[in-house]
Amino acid sequence: MPRPPLPVGSWGKIKRTEIDKGRWVAKARVRDLDGVTRLVERNGRSGAEAEPNLNAHLAERTAPSAEDLTPESRLTALWEAYEAHLLEEGRAIRTMERYRYVSTYVLKGLGGYRIREITTQRLDGFVKALKTNHGPSVATSSRVILSSMFGPAVRFGAANTNPVRDVGTIKMESKAARALSADELRGILDAMRSSQLVLNPANRVTPRQTLSQYCAAADLTDVVIMYAATGARISEVLVIRWRDIDFTAKTVTISGKVNRAPGLGMIRESFAKTAAGQRVLPLPAFAIAMLMGRRVAALGNMHDVVFPSALGTLRDPPRCTSSSAPSGLASSSTGSHHIPSGRHWPLSWTIRASLHASALTNSATPKISMTQDVYMGRKAVHTEVADVLDRVVRIAGT
Repeated sequence: MPRPPLPVGSWGKIKRTEIDKGRWVAKARVRDLDGVTRLVERNGRSGAEAEPNLNAHLAERTAPSAEDLTPESRLTALWEAYEAHLLEEGRAIRTMERYRYVSTYVLKGLGGYRIREITTQRLDGFVKALKTNHGPSVATSSRVILSSMFGPAVRFGAANTNPVRDVGTIKMESKAARALSADELRGILDAMRSSQLVLNPANRVTPRQTLSQYCAAADLTDVVIMYAATGARISEVLVIRWRDIDFTAKTVTISGKVNRAPGLGMIRESFAKTAAGQRVLPLPAFAIAMLMGRRVAALGNMHDVVFPSALGTLRDPPRCTSSSAPSGLASSSTGSHHIPSGRHWPLSWTIRASLHASALTNSATPKISMTQDVYMGRKAVHTEVADVLDRVVRIAGT
């Protein structure tokens, strides 16, 4: 009686063989997703190295797709199919990191269930438990991911309906955004240039380092000026290249962002958060003056960025926003220990200057209502925005 075939997506016993000194091969027969059984092998310096190499390859080779899902598939398989779909779509690195982080909560609580066992009632209780134990942010993100996961499950017949649709929503408290005043920005820049406030006397390496010395060493002042002048995200500001600056038209092109990629370090992604994020912004005179001075002193770097690290590499955004300097800046210039988001600054000033909202929509959002609340934007380049910023801010010495 012939041996029954392997189930689709599975493999047989792995055999390890030493083919030369310091060279081993691990082999196994695998029944691929097309139903054909094939012999697959991977090498290593030892049998203990070759077998894990083969196991990793087989796991990747037989990863389920949405078409392979059935009501009997476990939620772990549904997540693997959805993750593969996200990678095919070319989702941003930071997005994938967030999804994978949240998926650990989902799979820990629900991974062993089969798709047919997932009900709205079960999910509602799971999401409420997440909110209680891990906070509303994790609960909300988990609800979003679960809903997205069940989309392909419904389309390919593994589920009749999306059980997440009627799960209760998670209420999150929102804080009203506050923008710095122009006077507060001037206070921050003055502190960055001349403050004698000692940051950390307990620091054994630099116990006497002042706030201005720190900002000079960390090259923060010019970054803050560009941040305030454009309203761009800090991850976008740090990868502005010299080729993106048009000194004649007095504009900057925002066309990418910096991200930390696992195993690669800091990389430049040549796309912004959304398609609307790729934009051309007018620059006020104080920003142009800063850039011209910086251009003269620039040594050049492999990425051609305006704000490189001390080693000429890409800078990590958290190092600019979560260092010891911001709290010192806040307490010395705004009277509090928190500096409001820089993306709100220029937009607040232009609103106060009574410039019409439709002229200011480039900086952040295509909705005029949101623009008037915090941001402001539209696709056309409005040089009057830069003129208003320059009049309102009036940074001394530029």
